[in-house]
Amino acid sequence: MFHTAQSANSVQHQNAVATGEKLIGNVLLVDDDRIGLEMLKTLVEDLGFNVETAANGAEAYAMVREGENRFDLVITDRMMPVMDGLALTRKLKREPEYSDMPIVMLTGKTEAEDIAAGLEAGAFYYLLKPAEGSLVGSVLDSAMKEVSRKRILRDKIGSHQSAFKNIDVLKMTLSKPSEIEPVCSLLSSLHHAPEKIVQGVYELIQNGIEHGVLRFGFDAKHRLIAEGRWEEALAERANDPSFANVAVEATMLRRGNGLILTVKDPGTGFNWRPYLSADPVRSSALCGRGIARANSFIFDKLVYNEAGNQATALMQLQKQPRW
Repeated sequence: MFHTAQSANSVQHQNAVATGEKLIGNVLLVDDDRIGLEMLKTLVEDLGFNVETAANGAEAYAMVREGENRFDLVITDRMMPVMDGLALTRKLKREPEYSDMPIVMLTGKTEAEDIAAGLEAGAFYYLLKPAEGSLVGSVLDSAMKEVSRKRILRDKIGSHQSAFKNIDVLKMTLSKPSEIEPVCSLLSSLHHAPEKIVQGVYELIQNGIEHGVLRFGFDAKHRLIAEGRWEEALAERANDPSFANVAVEATMLRRGNGLILTVKDPGTGFNWRPYLSADPVRSSALCGRGIARANSFIFDKLVYNEAGNQATALMQLQKQPRW
């Protein structure tokens, strides 16, 4: 158990996670269309979020830089004067203090090349105009869970971070969805900046539990999320004795100036190749983008075995300064 001073935001997020309550966050909306901006502002506020607005990417960029923790996430229009949403996304993702911030791209364009450019720049999700309320709520809830996961981990580690430098191998086994977050926190702690990698670790282990242990496929998960029954179905199957006695093995190995994460599940595997890169076809899907984001923005290298039931990720640590 870690005993460190925690921010008010982190305590609020931990309490929400523990009780199953909705995570409330601070959202920056960016759009040059005033009418559309006000409509979206009303929608997001009705979902329980605190909202501020900007008329273009340049204004939004200045607002974000006024305070590192001012906003939890950004929803930006794709096409705007001065600085468009794509340029804003790229600028924020290049800066370490904002690179973890989820950015949702809002657009009326449906061309594959346009969507691919946004995903490759680091967009968390692509929403097509006009955005439907329940979908916006689902996307923002998913984004806030990611924000909360990183914030809680950062506050938990605190002054204990130096102790993890003495650990060369950490192996964990787990079989329940409820075990994913604590295991990911421990494994990520071997990194000097655990909050930078925890989402990637989470994506691989979550995939192992949901698909390898509980045998949910992409189509089934997508349908259950759309129906609002995913959490219920996940809990039901996790408590089904027929899925007991199998587990995911997750190992973090320190090797030279890097870390190697191996996640092996007991399933038959999956066709992993399409999921390693951003696919415009899945830009508006309710799941199936996490591995591509981890591969592109978190891990230095990610490979699977042929079957797809073992993933290996390489993370390069900071280079030692030369004296």
